[in-house]
Amino acid sequence: MLKIQALASGSKGNITLIASETTRILVDVGLNLTQTLKRLHDAEIKPDTIDAILVTHEHSDHINGVAHFMKRYNCDLYVPKEACACFLRKIGNIEQERIYTFTESFSIGDIDVDYYPLPHDSEYCFGYTFCQGDCKVSVATDLGSCPQLAIQKMAGSQVVLLECNHDMKKLECNTKYPEWLKRRIAGGSGHLSNTACASAIAKLTSLGVGQVILAHLSEENNSPNLAYCAVCEFLEKQGIKEGTDVCIDIATQNVVGRPYIIE
Repeated sequence: MLKIQALASGSKGNITLIASETTRILVDVGLNLTQTLKRLHDAEIKPDTIDAILVTHEHSDHINGVAHFMKRYNCDLYVPKEACACFLRKIGNIEQERIYTFTESFSIGDIDVDYYPLPHDSEYCFGYTFCQGDCKVSVATDLGSCPQLAIQKMAGSQVVLLECNHDMKKLECNTKYPEWLKRRIAGGSGHLSNTACASAIAKLTSLGVGQVILAHLSEENNSPNLAYCAVCEFLEKQGIKEGTDVCIDIATQNVVGRPYIIE
């Protein structure tokens, strides 16, 4: 059994729960401790049952609550070896004996973990896949493009949490954003647009992915309805029908998402 649930998703903070019957992992803790505990409560998860935290990258909306959570609860931090110094510099003081580094796939309890680099304007950024028996789920947020390696790593996942950050027209017309910020967001090391996300979903659907959760939607340059409709329209033009060939859900910033349990 493997469970994936978005507890928070967006530029104000990100947390994703991955769990088996015996192991519980948080991918990112981007909310403060109070907010994190509320999301766990809403998901009916006791915080002292969390075994480990994984970090995708060092931006504050992904690591803001890591140190405070670890000071309160007895869980471990797993980080790619090459990114360890960078991540810890941003996260803050963590007891060394609770930090585990890795350079290849590894296991946390009964969950096998693999990782892969993602193109983003951080010093390091990673996506993760999680396997338990025949169950597989993947997480890939904060990426400006979806390279073939990421597609290959996510192939065969029953559920993928994938960034669907912005609508290009809304971004271009956003008078609040300076041009340099628009270029950064839309660039190859920025964030996936609705169309770019849909293109990746089309490839993943051909590789056995049946459920995608759209994640990290911009509150300024996107909306759940806009993202959903754009993705479905693109897929339909590729001959892929939402609800039949692949199902689309949306993770939001302020409400805990639906749990997906693979058995």
